[in-house]
Amino acid sequence: FSAGAKSPRRILNRPTAAGATMKTTQEALALLGKTGIGDGYALFYGIGDGDLLEALAVNSTLHIIAVDTDEKTVETMRRRFDEKGLYGKRTAILKGDPFTLEAPLYMASLTVVHNLDPKRYPPEKNFLGRIYRSMRPYGGKAWFSPGFVTSGGLSKLVAGAGLDGLVCSADADSRIIGREGPLRDSADWTHNYGDIANTAKSDDSLVRLPLGILWFGGSSNLDVLPRHAHGPSEQVVGGRLFIEGINCLSARDVYTGRVIWKAALNDLGTYGVYYDKTYKETPTDIRYNQEHIPGANIRGTNFVAASDYVYVIQGSSCHMLDVATGEEKKVFTLPPVDPEAKTKVIPPWAYIGVYDDLLIAGSDFVTFSDLLQKKKSEYSIFEDLDTSASKKLIVMNRYTGDILWQLDSRYGFLHNGTAAGGGKLFCLDRYPPLIESQLKRRGKDIPGDYRLLVLDIKTGKILWESSNDIFGTFLSYSGEHGILLESTRPSRDMVAGESGERMAAFRVSDGSPVWDKKVKYPTFPILHGSHIITEGNVFDLLTGDPINRLNPLTGNEGPWSWTRQYGCNYPIASEYLVTFRSGAAGFYDIMNDGGTGNFGGFKSGCTATLIAADGVLNAPDYTRTCSCSYQNQTSLALINMPENEMWTYNTIDMDDGPVRKVGLNFGAPGDRLSETGVLWLDYPSVGGPSPDIAVTTEPEKPERFTNHSSFVESGAAPWVCASGVKGIRRLAVTLAKNSPGERAYTVRLYFAEPDMVKPGGRVFDVTIQGNRVLGGFDPAGEGGGSRKTVVREFKNIRVGRELVVTFDPADRAGKAEPIINGIEIVAEGW
Repeated sequence: FSAGAKSPRRILNRPTAAGATMKTTQEALALLGKTGIGDGYALFYGIGDGDLLEALAVNSTLHIIAVDTDEKTVETMRRRFDEKGLYGKRTAILKGDPFTLEAPLYMASLTVVHNLDPKRYPPEKNFLGRIYRSMRPYGGKAWFSPGFVTSGGLSKLVAGAGLDGLVCSADADSRIIGREGPLRDSADWTHNYGDIANTAKSDDSLVRLPLGILWFGGSSNLDVLPRHAHGPSEQVVGGRLFIEGINCLSARDVYTGRVIWKAALNDLGTYGVYYDKTYKETPTDIRYNQEHIPGANIRGTNFVAASDYVYVIQGSSCHMLDVATGEEKKVFTLPPVDPEAKTKVIPPWAYIGVYDDLLIAGSDFVTFSDLLQKKKSEYSIFEDLDTSASKKLIVMNRYTGDILWQLDSRYGFLHNGTAAGGGKLFCLDRYPPLIESQLKRRGKDIPGDYRLLVLDIKTGKILWESSNDIFGTFLSYSGEHGILLESTRPSRDMVAGESGERMAAFRVSDGSPVWDKKVKYPTFPILHGSHIITEGNVFDLLTGDPINRLNPLTGNEGPWSWTRQYGCNYPIASEYLVTFRSGAAGFYDIMNDGGTGNFGGFKSGCTATLIAADGVLNAPDYTRTCSCSYQNQTSLALINMPENEMWTYNTIDMDDGPVRKVGLNFGAPGDRLSETGVLWLDYPSVGGPSPDIAVTTEPEKPERFTNHSSFVESGAAPWVCASGVKGIRRLAVTLAKNSPGERAYTVRLYFAEPDMVKPGGRVFDVTIQGNRVLGGFDPAGEGGGSRKTVVREFKNIRVGRELVVTFDPADRAGKAEPIINGIEIVAEGW
């Protein structure tokens, strides 16, 4: 800030990290060599003199969180590693121990227990459980110093711990344990629709509501495709998330978000990205498509991840990359179009799928637009169809590339109509509906020999085929029920002609029809056990009939339906959730039929990106070139956190029956289904649509307050008692439109003093149906202070049409107004 120009004075000159002794360095190198862990995140308990910590940091790329119980040691080491240029970049120093440090679940690729006193922290089951909870699945390791536990003692401890996947090192002299394999009840997500069977459903049952953030941040969206092009969804296998960029493929750790590797690739045929001939010399000269195009919705994916390799289409070849490193291992090419020709023309690799040890390839795109005999500039709307089908299917060994068999199409093997399962390959050989409509306009006949084929996937032998009224463009297979479902693939970003108006099911064993029905569906079917889920509706896979459900308020049977707000992707499912964009990132609670909700603050991509796999709801930032105004533009991952809040909205229609059970959650931000099956409705309704139950209050708009459930310090149902209304005098709830007679109800009133009002500061009477049930009621006094739940239950409350509750304040001089947080009404004996 001087008046004249001066040379800057360097205030902080960080030296290169150095200082660990040769002995300590060798110990660190041996530790890294035996565990095989040199990158990712590490937890280091017991810093000691700091030399081993420094040696590990210098000789690896680990980001190390070191923890020590001694405050002076923590302060000293912070200064030491700051001076060496490591603090905040490669190391962090915290005060604590394994029992006080709430490290994120699954984060640590390596855990080091170095300088802990075994007398203070005895190596027993509870201690091991604390270490285990933060160890990364799929190979996280923990190393224990010689003075902490013997190898024999550690082996016995692990054997008796009963912790999934926890094993001791095979080296008898090592004190190393590993967390092997996946989380129990987790599952993968591969291909574009979850698996090669096109179910669009993950079998992951760890991802369930309520959810909370495991991590956020990670890399930006620069290594992701532009959103409007509808590129392939991410795929998740073995703790790694694979996502495609304009000229790259990257693997990210699902448990921390860190980039494990990024492979530069060329000729990906990336979706909606255009560049000129000088692209390689000027990589920034890129033009993005800003219009919604079908992209992977019609072409399918151009990469597939398996547990050992990732297969990526690049032009006419398929590149096999190692999942752990991204290193290219092999390149497969397709047979030439004409093997006898002098100049061999290698066709483009159009479709890709992986089934067991087989690689399924689509050879050469069918240019359906040529059938219309127009210049390309005149029919750009049809160009997307030219990526929708392959001329030939080829099945090869996915390790060697040896071709096992191949089959030519008559018209084109539709990529969305290609699936596999149960040792069989299923495919549709036909024109797309839009081409059919254009041919009809020109007075041309539609072929009568379309085919639905079922082949032995290893030999190519046709097991059965049908040419009877082939209508679909989408095939999905239920291995659980042995059913092949034929349908179309409608969605908001698809080519014209893909309307959902019919489905048909076949027994895979012999091709016999199970059912064939005209049904309306706005998005393609998700196979979820014995259910077919589409946007807004649920059908029975075994019969094709719409599924009914019990109205949670009246107990009467009615159509099972759900809804979402605007979103340009399509719903996909896991065991307990349907996920989609609904304005912001959204979900439908299929486990409990609990309604539709939002995670809030961020949007999912135009491609379906909210994918439950590996025990995590993965949400990579797929918003490149997006201008939507959402508060947070970031990648993140969510896991089940029972303590978190969860709010939904419901489009359940009230029928004419009397209400059997309901909860009114005053001041709440939305609806919520309780563990006992009571649907709690927000009042006043602010969180979206809710069932229309007539509720009136006096005054009409009492003062509303809303807090997070953590606001409530103790007692039942904190999410009910975190909100409420003040100054209420009368509450009337209509429980029956018609009154054939009185019914008996149990009524529970929920209170929690929201303010710093001392006992005696808020006192009132409560009457139900004209009978005083609480006299001189003092929420703070009854609860033992503020923010403590008080529930009062009253049985055999007789109600005809309307339940009326009144609140009468005591002497108002110096007394706060009456409050109510929630009311639960449950019929008796029904």
